[in-house]
Order: sequence, then structure tokens, then C-alpha cells
Amino acid sequence: MSDLPLKVRADIRDQWDSPKAAIHSTIDSLAQTLGHKVVPQVQWALLYNALKETFPDKTTFVPTISRIVIALYERLLSRIENEAHTQWTDELLEVLAKKPPGSEWPLQVEPCGANSSARRPRVTWKVDIGAFYLEVPNHEPPMHAIIDSGFDQDLDALFLAPGSTAAASLDDDDREEWAEVTTVETRTALPMGRVLPPNPPVSVSMGPIVQRLPTIETLARPTELFKVTPPYTLIVDASTSPLTVQGSHQPSIELLANYLKKWAKIDSNDSLKRPVLKVSLVESPFYFGVVDSISIEPTWTLSRNKEPINPSVVLAFIEGVLGYKETYTNGMRWVFKRDSILK
Repeated sequence: MSDLPLKVRADIRDQWDSPKAAIHSTIDSLAQTLGHKVVPQVQWALLYNALKETFPDKTTFVPTISRIVIALYERLLSRIENEAHTQWTDELLEVLAKKPPGSEWPLQVEPCGANSSARRPRVTWKVDIGAFYLEVPNHEPPMHAIIDSGFDQDLDALFLAPGSTAAASLDDDDREEWAEVTTVETRTALPMGRVLPPNPPVSVSMGPIVQRLPTIETLARPTELFKVTPPYTLIVDASTSPLTVQGSHQPSIELLANYLKKWAKIDSNDSLKRPVLKVSLVESPFYFGVVDSISIEPTWTLSRNKEPINPSVVLAFIEGVLGYKETYTNGMRWVFKRDSILK
């Protein structure tokens, strides 16, 4: 690993190889429940060289890979503990029964192929090798919920032959990949040569489905997490001076502030030619380095007690340009939300 950047090597040592790393407690939790240990194996130089364009900030590379792997273990653990997936768990145990209890199974963590159009991590089961494969795309990792949902789709189809009816549960990219493949109705990874029914069985309601909360280690730092985690929220408060705009999505806050600054009206009576309104970005008290508010007030101190600032332009920008939708107002305070991701 000598050809890896120093920061990447230090993170591998501290956040992956170290017995105190979060990945090891997750591996142990799954092993205790499953009775078999699934061990992640990574060729770090190969993985980094394939994905380094996605990680110009080297400090995020190993933590991101760790979060993705931990997310997969959490989805496996959640599925095994869920009675609604008892049949799937039995199938998994049949496959793992090829080795004695307590044995280890590899999870190969590799980059997606050069021609892959995948935009999220994917997990598969390689029958001939007897190993789990986790492929990481050379693409900005999606939000946590999308990763979890994608892993659930992959696990549903884990032991099904490509092109089988499991393709119906995959996302749009997967459906396009298998659109021209002849349908195969047999399972290839399971013993006894069992046949898949023409249609996947409909899950029978067995009471509330228990979902596991994400572990703290699977969540990205605030500067990244809230960029890709909708719904985004913006709150405009014109009841106080200064007028404030608070939000969870920093790029939205910055774009609004920069637009107001660019087209700001200059006070012709001011010898310093300052704008009539002072627009300031405010750092969040929750997180270092995160901007979550805009403060808008008259530049001149003596003018602060005059007429309140008209928020109409701000409201129009939020709905018309940023695409947020109003969810609440009392005439002086407005709450907006946006469900889709902004780039």
C-alpha cells in the first residue's frame, strides 16, 4: 500500500484495520446472529486508483467505503432479524451450510467495471467462487436511504439467476440491462435445484416491520450528509430584524445569498457605496464549517428601525428558482420543503 496517499494509509490503519474501528463491531454483530462470519476483503490500491476521481478530498475515501460496507452489514442484519424475510434467511443459511458453523465467508469489495453505469453500490453472490461481491461505482455516493433501498433490492435477488423474475424488483438501470435477456426460472445458487415460481410470492403481513436505525458510523459528516438527504427545509422569518432564512441544504442557502449580493441596490447617499441591505451568511452553531442561515438587514445602523424588509423576492426565489414548496405560513414566517435532490 506504499503507493497510496499518506492520509488514505492512515485512515486504513485507524478506521479499518484497528480493532476499535466501527466496522469490526458490525462484523461481529452479524456473525453472532448468522453463525457465520462475513469478512470484507479490499485491495486498497486497486480500489483507490479506480475511484480517486470521485474522492478529490482524500479524507473522505476510507470513511465512505467503511460506511458503505457497514450499511450492507446492517441491511443483512435487519433482514435476518425480520420475520417477514424468514424464507430468504433460510435460503441464505442453506448456502452458508456448505461450510461448518463459525466459518468465514469473504465479501470482496471492488470498484465497478470501467463501462458500468451504476450510480450506487451493488452486492451480488458469486456462485462459482462462493463469495459476496460489493461493487462501488466511480460516482458520488447517493444518500443513505438510497444505498439501503438498493441493498434491499440486491439482497432480494441475491440467489436468483440474472434475467429471472427478480429483475422485476431491480431499479430502472437494472431493468434496462436485463431487458433483452431470456427469462430463466431456476435458482442457480441454491442446493437441491429448486425452481422459482412464475411470480415472486407476495409478502404476507406479519405485523409491523422493524427497521434498524443507521449506526453513527454509517452517516457522513454534516457537510456531506445534508447535501444528499432530502427533504430539504428552508424557513423564512420576517417577524424579526434582521430578516432570516434558515435551511438544511447549504448550497441552496449560498445560492440565494450570492444572488441577493450580486444584484444588491447601492445606497446613493452612502459615500462608501455600500448596498442598502446587508446580506450575511451565518455559520451553523451545530456544526463547524456548515452555513445554515442568511441574515438580511439594513446596512446603516440608524435605519434598522424603519420599515420591515419585504420578503417577497426571497419567497419567490425559493419557490421559483430552488423549487421548494411552501408547507406552512402565518403571514410572517414561511416553511418550505423540497423532496428531490439538488445538485
